Amino acid sequence: MKRYKIKINQEKLEEVKSQLKPGRSYWALAGIILFFFVPEIIALFWGESIVSFFQAKEAEATGAYKLIYKTLQSLGENSLFNIALGVAFVVWFFKERKKKAHSKKE
Repeated sequence: MKRYKIKINQEKLEEVKSQLKPGRSYWALAGIILFFFVPEIIALFWGESIVSFFQAKEAEATGAYKLIYKTLQSLGENSLFNIALGVAFVVWFFKERKKKAHSKKE
């Protein structure tokens, strides 16, 4: 088997890596809020209704649908993991933006 030696230009590699890195925008912040906080707020206000709806559906379901409705009942419960992950993403979002603003001043 033949071995090939590949020369890698480190400067070009760093440039490509920086272009692949996702940017932080207000759309990203809206996505964090939409996917991590809004469902928890909905579960806070309408959690009991959600759980009772899926319990009623589970009672009349058979087979795999019974398991699906049982799983969907968890949508009515607040998840501290989702809230903590959302807070971590928001902190990360603003920390990176602060770093970029500080590096542009110099």
